[in-house]
Order: sequence, then C-alpha cells, then structure tokens
Amino acid sequence: NFDLSNHYEDNVSIVEKFDSNKVWTAALYDADQQNYPYLKRFCFEGSNRKQNYLGENKNNRLILLTDEYYPRLEVIFGGHDSFRDPLEIEAEEFIAVKGFKAKGKRITTYAVETINELEPTRFPEPVQESQKEPEEEPENLDPDSDKSEGDIIDEITGQMKLF
Repeated sequence: NFDLSNHYEDNVSIVEKFDSNKVWTAALYDADQQNYPYLKRFCFEGSNRKQNYLGENKNNRLILLTDEYYPRLEVIFGGHDSFRDPLEIEAEEFIAVKGFKAKGKRITTYAVETINELEPTRFPEPVQESQKEPEEEPENLDPDSDKSEGDIIDEITGQMKLF
C-alpha cells in the first residue's frame, strides 16, 4: 500500500504500482565491456525478490531509466569523439523488448559525454472503449408476431376457442 509513513531503502528510484506489461528502457555503462554504453528494454517479473537489471558486475552504472512508451535518446559524444554530431536513437526500433537479465545492445564504441532522454515523437494509441449503443429492435410489421403457431393455425382453419 502507498502511505506517507512507508520507509524504503535509499537506492530506490521509483515507487509505483507494479504493472507486468510496462516496458522499461535503461541506458547503462557495462563494466564487463570496456564501459561501453548499452541500451536495453525489458519488463520486470512479478516477484518478491530483488531484480537486478544492471547485470552481475557491481561496477555497471545506470545512465537513465524511463518507462516512456516510445523513448528517444540523444547521445552526445565527448573526448576525442566530441567532433561527431549527436546521435538520436528511437529505442523501440533500436532494440526489442527482452528479459531484464538480457545484456542489451551496445549504443556506440565512441567516447560518450552524456545520454539524454528526448521528448517522444509519437505516443501510444489511446484505447477506445467501444460503447455500443443498445440496438433498437427493427419495427415488427407482422400482425401475427405475438400469436403462437397453434393460434395461427386455428385462425386459418376457422377453429374457434372455448376460452
């Protein structure tokens, strides 16, 4: 439950209701791969155990984490690669959604100064809840519609009713 008196560890970045279908996008420096920046998209699993999406190496560093539906990132190069134009990445096109333990995809081998999140250029289609109007029944033009089959036969044959 969400309450102002709840206490959380200092390293918790986001506290919200769990959604197993929410796609997260993380940019991180992978210490096992010469600190190259990697991008990964994943969904967390419903579990009470801690889930480490940064990888096994404790020297991996998170650059940014977002739950934007169609995230865009800007990679600004630094060091001896600072002459290069910034690189814009549409994360959804760059890498598919995988498990949170997956390594991700390397963004570049050039020296990176920073990676920024840009405003998305597109947004998810709003879910249209189809509210069906109660269909009006077509007007019934049959004068015998409320009569039973036996009543119709009796009327055709001229059979009279006692009651």
